[in-house]
Amino acid sequence: MKTPGGGYGFRFFDVDGRTVEVSADVRARRHRRVEEKESVPVRLSHVVLNSPDLDRTRAWYERHLGFALSDTLSSPHMGEVMHFMRISSQHHSMALAKGPHTSLHHVSFEMRGIDEYMRGSGRVMRAGFRKVWGPGRHVAGDNTFTYFLDPHGNTVEYTTELEELDEDTWHPHVYDFSQPEVTDQWGTANPMNELIAKESFNDIDRSCFVAPPV
Repeated sequence: MKTPGGGYGFRFFDVDGRTVEVSADVRARRHRRVEEKESVPVRLSHVVLNSPDLDRTRAWYERHLGFALSDTLSSPHMGEVMHFMRISSQHHSMALAKGPHTSLHHVSFEMRGIDEYMRGSGRVMRAGFRKVWGPGRHVAGDNTFTYFLDPHGNTVEYTTELEELDEDTWHPHVYDFSQPEVTDQWGTANPMNELIAKESFNDIDRSCFVAPPV
């Protein structure tokens, strides 16, 4: 491929009509050294996608791309609302959330440890961007979280210390997210409520493929 980074790839649609791109043999981008306490993201941690049919979307990613279920969030009143999916020993590189339409839920960026995670979260807050939720620490994945709205209204997260699993012995859990300690082990984040949840519905993805009627 005669584009920056080289390599090759292809695109296809998932069951919700999203465009999925697979790339291989792309040259790694050289970057400068990140100094201690500089507190900038070092990689993409995971993405979460909204789907109006949670189980159908989960089954599609398991069957066609080899994802495995790590854990599920549920509640007595809403049923299952999120599946954490892995493609390696990392607890999740993708999660699927129950939403009113197909859209992005949030994108999460990895920081190098608790100190840099807190410094980075504080820097974004001091810059005047709206903090939606956090700082705190989830049970599913055992990772820290602070959620913000970017200038375009998308939900983004700073995180660190996402759990690494022993895939040979791991069994998925179902966590009741109506319990405060499930959404935030520390008890430091503002309580989860409907207003916070709606911030992650985001706008309808208008670029999804819709099959013509048969």
